[in-house]
Amino acid sequence: MKKSFDYNKLFSVLSGGGVQISDVQRSRISARLDEIHSYQPVVGVMGKTGAGKSSLCNALFGKDVCGVSDVEACTRDQQEVELNTGGRGIKLIDVPGVGESRERDQEYSDLYRELIPKVDAMFWILKGDDRAFSTDEAFYKSIVRPYIDKGKPFFVVLNQVDKIEPFREWDEQHNRPGVKQGHNIEQKRRYVSQVFDLPLSQVLAVSANERYGLVDLVDELIHALPNEQKFIVLDDVDEEYRSRKSEKAAEQGLLDTVGDVIGSVVGAVADSAVGRAIGSVVSSIKSFFGWW
Repeated sequence: MKKSFDYNKLFSVLSGGGVQISDVQRSRISARLDEIHSYQPVVGVMGKTGAGKSSLCNALFGKDVCGVSDVEACTRDQQEVELNTGGRGIKLIDVPGVGESRERDQEYSDLYRELIPKVDAMFWILKGDDRAFSTDEAFYKSIVRPYIDKGKPFFVVLNQVDKIEPFREWDEQHNRPGVKQGHNIEQKRRYVSQVFDLPLSQVLAVSANERYGLVDLVDELIHALPNEQKFIVLDDVDEEYRSRKSEKAAEQGLLDTVGDVIGSVVGAVADSAVGRAIGSVVSSIKSFFGWW
């Protein structure tokens, strides 16, 4: 059942705080907040076949993402999968991995250019124990990098890091790498950071199969997203991987978004009055917009 929110309560509190809003302005504010509430986030998932795109998405979103498949390596079309998580849902777009052939890569470059402007965030999945990333690097720098420079949230995800040597050192009891293995994983992160010319915070080491590193991945993703998308995306992440840090960032992003919507419609108003009004109905707002 679609959630509903009593905007009259919000407007009444605003009015009591000295913020006068006309009927037309109320309609505009309600429409904009409804639009934000119903938005379906889109995540682009890129990387070679065998890097573990399916397993990562399955783990993060707690669903069997059968449509994001590594089985058909020869597919030339992007695959879109909508996950129904009980709320808005989230759309994953899987695109073919590069490096099959020069002809295919040229074909895929057009596909990537069409896709990237449509997504809210991108994951480029690398297999943790791969030794060569030259194809990924070249494609990233020529096709993807211009969008990253404009602020598109982007992460290189080193998946299957439990297979990095010495893989027998993996601590199964505590679900973490051993000392030497952990050092090698960190060295690989730094190497990839240099190759892709990205901050180290945008290179995440995970193991989807072992459920390792996924909380950190979610934290970084939520931090990078615009305020009005933080709470929407976190709403679709499996509860196991929502840290208190990401919850607080998403909550503040939500409240800031509501305040910005009101301010953009009403114009020059007392920020403190708007803040107090939102604070008075914060529980209702959070319930309306997500999982709080």
